[in-house]
Amino acid sequence: MAGSLVIGLMSGTSADGIDAAILQTDGQRFQPTGFSGSFDYRPETRAGIWAAVANANDHMRDAAARQHLDRLIAEDHANAVLQLIDRSNLSPTLIGFHGQTIYHNPTGDDGHPLGRTTIQLGDAALLAAKTGLPVVHDVRRADMAAGGQGAPLAPVFHAAMLARLAVDWPAVLVNIGGVANLTWVNDQTGVASQTGVASQTGMEDGAGLIGFDTGPGNALMDDYMRLYCDADFDKDGALATSGIADATLVDAWLDAPYFTADWPKSLDRQAFRHCLDDAQLLAKAPADAMASLALLTANSIAAAIDQLPAPPRTILIAGGGRRNLCLLAHLQNRFGSAVKDGNVAGDRPLFSPDMLEAELMAFLAARHIAGLPTSFPATTGCHQPVCGGVLVRPV
Repeated sequence: MAGSLVIGLMSGTSADGIDAAILQTDGQRFQPTGFSGSFDYRPETRAGIWAAVANANDHMRDAAARQHLDRLIAEDHANAVLQLIDRSNLSPTLIGFHGQTIYHNPTGDDGHPLGRTTIQLGDAALLAAKTGLPVVHDVRRADMAAGGQGAPLAPVFHAAMLARLAVDWPAVLVNIGGVANLTWVNDQTGVASQTGVASQTGMEDGAGLIGFDTGPGNALMDDYMRLYCDADFDKDGALATSGIADATLVDAWLDAPYFTADWPKSLDRQAFRHCLDDAQLLAKAPADAMASLALLTANSIAAAIDQLPAPPRTILIAGGGRRNLCLLAHLQNRFGSAVKDGNVAGDRPLFSPDMLEAELMAFLAARHIAGLPTSFPATTGCHQPVCGGVLVRPV
């Protein structure tokens, strides 16, 4: 197929490391190469990220600390790129670099001193220099400048992905990272024709394409495990599965205006951090607390799906949250056989759900080079389709 080999790099809001994937793409069509990998941050990098997340305002005011962490993040990403190139024996010509999000405020309504902005750390110029490859980065800023919320950026790639699959329509792809987001595509609009050719499907103006953040994904559960269980996450959702959820408490959390607000809408990882300080949650045994937090994530995803223009006949689950069997069980109980784990549906994987966001960054980088839009009014709220990203070449 037409297109170049592009490495996509993503470190999500869980800050657990770097996903890297090589995709062949021209920004319209794409073909996975099968070469990908996950690479840990060095302990110093990870500690710096969590400190920056805890107080983004102080971090951004400290120029020395900011430059140091930018360098550490770039070095770790460069290491991932060079290892993957060596492992694959391929010769990519471009990098799509998301950087590490430490702060995302799509509206500025909360009075935070940083205001309406989004911050992704990582020195793109250093990454380009260390790898010898051009880098497309800063993919959210142009969208925010055009009135958008800067997130989610995944819908254009999700739509192209769904177009490749033999699914029942309408279809939803739910990605459960630190924050959960969804993309809804209705084949009747032509957006997701099975040809998978974006320029022939109406994708250039985003017709029939909806995407938004549904609410907390893994963030609250991961943070609880770190705070009270001396673990980074609840493996397979085992602790949550063993507990009893407090449905009344979860319903009270779901009364927050965000969950009934119309899309487009997006969230910072910390947006529902107050739930972890709830006295009712803190009084519970860890298993019951985790069961309640898992139910919050599952019910917020279900509520978002219920808001869509037409009920989906296919719901594909991606991201780290798909491994949480408690979450998956809640969604399957609510939506039945429509819910599928993209990694195990059918006789072979439908796609690579663990590398979906890394492949997304490769796709967005190719779209930037081609001058194609990366976000749309119905996905981020921008005034018109926006081509996001900044290109940095190695010196």
